[in-house]
Amino acid sequence: MSPSRVDRPAVPEIIAHRGASRAFRENTLPAFAHALALGVDGIELDVHATSDGVLVVHHDPDLPVGAARCATPIDSMTAAELSAIRHPSGDQVPTLAEVFELVGDRATVYVEVKAAQVERLVAAMLDRFAGVRTAVHAFDHRIPVGVRGLRPATPIGLLSASYPLSLPGVLDGSGAEAFWQHADLIDASLVHNAHAAGVRVIAWTVNSAPHARRLAAWGVDALCTDIPDEIRRAVS
Repeated sequence: MSPSRVDRPAVPEIIAHRGASRAFRENTLPAFAHALALGVDGIELDVHATSDGVLVVHHDPDLPVGAARCATPIDSMTAAELSAIRHPSGDQVPTLAEVFELVGDRATVYVEVKAAQVERLVAAMLDRFAGVRTAVHAFDHRIPVGVRGLRPATPIGLLSASYPLSLPGVLDGSGAEAFWQHADLIDASLVHNAHAAGVRVIAWTVNSAPHARRLAAWGVDALCTDIPDEIRRAVS
């Protein structure tokens, strides 16, 4: 059964994209702390795993290392080796556990899994921090479905950067609660079809106030943004 309109929020949920990433370096503890201070509903982050199985928060699969800034895969480094590396901002790459400890019950943590074959690590981490509101999404739709198989209560979402010819076809068999769609590829029809299928629409990445208001008017459920304070003001 499709959800009724009265079940939907009056204004979209505001999700900080990699934290408050215009104010602080993305995917760092200061970016997440600032987003929480702004009162966001959720924070979104990217996850990889080190060679010794520690989940860490970083967008790209590698890091510039050493004086020559050579790109080094995260999955080739131990957690101890990674902890010695600093971004140009001086910030460390945080572990997912550190972010969960920071967030606690103040917001939902939307975990985008970038690495392959880490579903068991992710499920175990969610079990360890069961008091934190979490959801898992990925471009590789097998990953959130795999986490759901290990942890049936975990909400999951499917990431998309193309306009689906058949949204029910994309969703079929996934059990996803959310469809994460590139903001430029959302229209009223897609939102209607998603709601008819019983899934939320989360738009990424929305940094324009007029665009945010248009998406909100169409009934988009959440806006993922680098500037959460400005976008909240735009749609409130």
